[in-house]
Amino acid sequence: MAGLPSPTPHGVAQALDMHVQEQVVAAEAVLATLTARAPLRLVQVSIQGVRYALSPDLDVLRRNRSLLEDVVMTALARHAAASMLGVPVVPGTPERDALDLLQSALVEPEEQSTIPDYVRVLEARARALLRRSWSEVQVVAAGLREHGALDAEAVKHRIRCAQGIRGTLLN
Repeated sequence: MAGLPSPTPHGVAQALDMHVQEQVVAAEAVLATLTARAPLRLVQVSIQGVRYALSPDLDVLRRNRSLLEDVVMTALARHAAASMLGVPVVPGTPERDALDLLQSALVEPEEQSTIPDYVRVLEARARALLRRSWSEVQVVAAGLREHGALDAEAVKHRIRCAQGIRGTLLN
């Protein structure tokens, strides 16, 4: 009786890379969904990335610091998740580059000089939020693995399921 073929190191590495990519993309989708802000409304999530309904409006981000921080933390979600997983950073969407968003939104020279520190603080906050929401990230990543792509409602449903299970287990 012939046994199953043993996985090649390349095949195992490729499967691990796909699993990590799913988790990193799911992390961005979960943070975007949890914030429920207009520039973070999802259209679709796939292994290639997150597609949003709107692009960030820099004028609005300049006037609303809380919104700016939510958009930037979501833009940093991939980096934060990759650092939590101990893997190289997976690039996100170019129009949602955290550093570019901050440099464009913060126009005062005093603010410009603090951008590197501000990015570190926002990434730390993104990591903390992801640690609290890791079960949601895993459930969304499993959905990506199973279906290849999820729409906004499917992501919200998976997040609610993960939260319900956690609530049930903690009670």
